[in-house]
Amino acid sequence: MPVITIAQSKGGAGKTTLALALASEFEALGGSVFMLDADRQNSLLNWYRDRMNADRAGEGRITVEDASQLRDADIGPAIARARDAAQLVIVDSEGTSNFKTAYAAMDSDFVVIPTRSSRLDLERTVETSDMLGKMCGGVPYRVLITQTGQVARSKAEWEIDSQISNALPTFNEQMHTLDAFRAMSNYRMTLAEVEAAGLAKTEKARRIAQGILADILSEIQNKEAVNA
Repeated sequence: MPVITIAQSKGGAGKTTLALALASEFEALGGSVFMLDADRQNSLLNWYRDRMNADRAGEGRITVEDASQLRDADIGPAIARARDAAQLVIVDSEGTSNFKTAYAAMDSDFVVIPTRSSRLDLERTVETSDMLGKMCGGVPYRVLITQTGQVARSKAEWEIDSQISNALPTFNEQMHTLDAFRAMSNYRMTLAEVEAAGLAKTEKARRIAQGILADILSEIQNKEAVNA
């Protein structure tokens, strides 16, 4: 089953929000998702535990396992087990540069590098890209610009976005700062659940997540067809 690793050596770029959004929309399609939380902050794991404690896990098509305490070399076997447990595996890596992230990427079918429109984020994104090139050659990846405003953007942000897209493979979509994305964490819900409960407008957030997920799965399928 496909494995997506979300990697960024700088914290605060929206890795966990992206992981939840992708899992939400894959589950909404009827699929099962196994998520490995390799970040010691355990944001994904806490989201899942709170859902379980509140009896809001639904049909249980999203599962989260703590991978933050695993040794670096043990992330590969954990991914292999997750492949057997669900139709999609998502690894939320730690917001630092480490070997566990590299090993996870090696065993993945696709890597997403989320980044904000800032000079520091751009520098860390280039570092992550270089790591993928040196240690994970052949694993496709794309950069996702996150936490952007829907309308108001500064000249500096536009310039950094342009530099990113000119230098690295980048999604056409950007992950805007939207109430629906925040609501997933605040209420321990998927996007579909947020929509059903009327807690935030979700149409744009779901369209963005669906578009990113479709691009990833399409690229994975294309690579598999070439290698077949």
